[in-house]
Amino acid sequence: MLDIPRRIEVIKSLLLKNTAESLTYAALESRLTIEYLCYERFKLSYTYLSAEDLKHWQPKHVVKQISEEINENVVKGFTLSISAEPLKGKLPTTREEYESIEYIPVGSQSAINLNKLHEFWHGFSNLALHIPVPNISSGDISIYGDKDNIKKKIEAFIEYLSKLKDGNLLMGGVLGKGFSFNCFVCETLIKKPLKLLASPIVVSCINPKCNESYLIEPELQSEHKITRCTFNFSCVGCQDDLEIPSNVFKGLKFEQQLNICCGKCKSNQTVVMRPMIKGA
Repeated sequence: MLDIPRRIEVIKSLLLKNTAESLTYAALESRLTIEYLCYERFKLSYTYLSAEDLKHWQPKHVVKQISEEINENVVKGFTLSISAEPLKGKLPTTREEYESIEYIPVGSQSAINLNKLHEFWHGFSNLALHIPVPNISSGDISIYGDKDNIKKKIEAFIEYLSKLKDGNLLMGGVLGKGFSFNCFVCETLIKKPLKLLASPIVVSCINPKCNESYLIEPELQSEHKITRCTFNFSCVGCQDDLEIPSNVFKGLKFEQQLNICCGKCKSNQTVVMRPMIKGA
């Protein structure tokens, strides 16, 4: 878990030097801190969400997707406690019965404001970590941004970060029923919250070395149909069926080629990414 007091100490030490170089480095350290804060919360739930299925890569959007699809508590603040003594006999069923038990605090998770973190993340980039493209009205090009503006942004970030330093735990996973199956190819366990599967959804294998993805469709009696997402070709040599994972094609650009080798007869054929016209 990120050592926030230590991060504050590092950023403050650079701030105190008060040079253009040290402030720029402090802005970089602050931006990296934001990315770590967000990505460590993603890591707690990455068994439920493949990096291939992330809609955006920016820290705010990664955690937002986790919050919406996997764990709604990932951005919230709370304290986790356990009963002081083992519970015997009948377990409590009402709120009053739960509240009558003596508890021992285990730790607390600090709430994070994704919009605020995103504002800081972009602010550091704009103020200190990029040189603006010059135009006809620009003055001289400068390696460093305005010291006063950078300093104000860093001080505001330190103040915000200080509010998070008392958190000493993070909780991942899913509250509620889950659904799981093994990848048909690499056998990695793929998990999803059951509530997310009320309508058809495509999920990718969480193994970064595996290109497989699956269409999961709800059926009667709480069952789910799982279908590999593939493009199918006939081998030019032996006419055998070739099934290529659809994720293999996602990164191809216009005119880019993909060589396919038949596992049976070892014949090679090439797929070229080009537009296709389809009638209405």
